[in-house]
Amino acid sequence: MNPSLLTQDDLKAATGCARTSDLEANLRKNGIRFLYGKKGIYTTLSALNAAMGLESYQPTKPDEEIKIL
Repeated sequence: MNPSLLTQDDLKAATGCARTSDLEANLRKNGIRFLYGKKGIYTTLSALNAAMGLESYQPTKPDEEIKIL
């Protein structure tokens, strides 16, 4: 599995939430973006870091040239 993905079990262990509804409320309260998959809630390490202010998402502007190396 991708190490940058955090599964529902990972998130429950980190937050101490036992129920999925409590986990969802906790993530929403803390501004952590998440998705629903076949195995429940999941998010990325980048989404967690962004919610903590450790990195920011800055989309490219439509008129910026993207260089591929």
